[in-house]
Amino acid sequence: QPSGDLQADVKSVFELLTKIVVDMTSINFKISNGEHRLDSIDKRFVEVESRVSTLEDHMVTASEKMTDLEKKLYCTWECIEDLENHLRQNNVCILGIPKRAEEGKTMDFLLKLLPKVLELPPDDGLDIKRAHRSLAPRPQSNQRPRPIIIRLLKYEMRELILRRAREMKEIIWEGNKLSFYQDLSKEVQMKRKSFWEVKKKLRDLSFHYTMAYPVILRIHYEGQTKSFPDLEAAKDFIQTSLSKVPKQQEGAESSL
Repeated sequence: QPSGDLQADVKSVFELLTKIVVDMTSINFKISNGEHRLDSIDKRFVEVESRVSTLEDHMVTASEKMTDLEKKLYCTWECIEDLENHLRQNNVCILGIPKRAEEGKTMDFLLKLLPKVLELPPDDGLDIKRAHRSLAPRPQSNQRPRPIIIRLLKYEMRELILRRAREMKEIIWEGNKLSFYQDLSKEVQMKRKSFWEVKKKLRDLSFHYTMAYPVILRIHYEGQTKSFPDLEAAKDFIQTSLSKVPKQQEGAESSL
């Protein structure tokens, strides 16, 4: 409040204004400093955005390369699997021969057994290049014996053995049921196994079918052959086209 002394009041106002100027200077300095910091933060944000954009571009490129590598790897694996199965094309897998029935002489044992149980013509020339039990772990006494794998010199003999086994349907030797199969890679076997329910349904409906290499189900229907490499497509066809058709002659399976 005014003191009545003009000179003292002017001095007081002057001191107040001086203090205000000093405070304003300090505020301006802080504002300026804040602006500099904001500019610095803005530059950093721009730099971060640039780096993020670069990383995203690199990730897109890496993803495209990964997709391409996966496709190449899949194709390579398919080629390896196909090559493995072609190397097995002269092989036959025999199930049901009891343990140690061959007495350590597998080839001699099979040369006598196969013509007998399959009723092969004596002049067909059963040329076995190699024969052995599968390399699976040795089974326990209460487990099924390991299958015997035979490699024939001629592909035609392999086809003859499999065809005779299909024609005879049930082969019994000394009380043991023998089964003859193609020797296929584990991957192909698993894929074929996935069709088990579909094949059972076809047998129940008495439709003839074949399983072609590698995993193609062929259904013989009304004088035509329908091919199904896809399991779901086969299921749909059976459900929509075969389920209401009267039973055919006794169905059968063969493998190519």
